Amino acid sequence: MEIRRRWPTVLGAALLLVFSVFVAAPPAQAAPARAGALVDVVCTGNETSTYTPPLTNTPQPTTVQSSENYSCTSLLTGVSSGTSTTTISGSYSCVISLQPFSATSTYHWNTGQTSTAEYDVTLVRAANNTTVVTAVGTVTAGLGQGAAFTNVIVKPALNLTACASGGLAQLTGPATLTLLL
Repeated sequence: MEIRRRWPTVLGAALLLVFSVFVAAPPAQAAPARAGALVDVVCTGNETSTYTPPLTNTPQPTTVQSSENYSCTSLLTGVSSGTSTTTISGSYSCVISLQPFSATSTYHWNTGQTSTAEYDVTLVRAANNTTVVTAVGTVTAGLGQGAAFTNVIVKPALNLTACASGGLAQLTGPATLTLLL
């Protein structure tokens, strides 16, 4: 009979010990904070490239001004729209070079903040003759410094008639942009 009276006491002590371990355990350590604020900007919009002089079938010195306009969502930053204008120069023609290159752009957000991104660009010709431009890099200054930067633009198929005659002055295509930290 002595064993039967101790069983509830032993069981109660064991449960108390287990319960006290869970209650007294130190809280889980939080992940170390990164420098700067967290960023989660996801945008969709369009990109328009203007060619001066217009592109023809013969390579010539050309200035390309790319203007991007976005509607965005962000749970952490309040960003709801953004724009960017980037200018590059080189020898270009309607025979699009698929050579990768590097560039820098500054994005202006509706919040008054900016983000400067440095990125590498790759171009892939799709089966429907569109060109997919993919830029991958890092935000180097401003909102989201250190964030991963990705921008994908789909350039429509070139108007070959325009390329053979007066030249192609402008192309517009859909674009998506993300900044994630």
